[in-house]
Amino acid sequence: MQDGKLLMIRQRRSYGVHWELPSGYYEPGESYEQATAREVLEETGIEVDIGELVCTMVWEREHDRRRNLLAHFLATPVDQTQVPRAQSEEGIEEATFIDPSELHIAEIHPLNEAILERWWKPRRKGFHVHADVSVHPDGTQSYVFRR
Repeated sequence: MQDGKLLMIRQRRSYGVHWELPSGYYEPGESYEQATAREVLEETGIEVDIGELVCTMVWEREHDRRRNLLAHFLATPVDQTQVPRAQSEEGIEEATFIDPSELHIAEIHPLNEAILERWWKPRRKGFHVHADVSVHPDGTQSYVFRR
């Protein structure tokens, strides 16, 4: 976060383009915090200090028998003057600091929307989100969130 705005990326995927939180996979030997800092740097060019845990998420997709565990942390830029840059070779069209409440809900990836609705305005932390993802014949996806 910087000046009350969140670092987000505009990511192109096979099923559409959405604003998302920077994320990715950890490498062997990394902690979740180290993986978060590396992925944010790779996707946005911004070096960050990792703070407290905001939430965890599990999403499962029966289509390809996939289950991912994500951990989202508060983070602040090491250099407040640094300008985000998108990693275009990864399908990232834009990286910027933005107030997600200024975006239309359809612009935000549904998995990220589930996190933002619980966290952004109330600043609630320490919660878990569990989502089942379905892939349809036309390639679109739908999401069911467990309570």
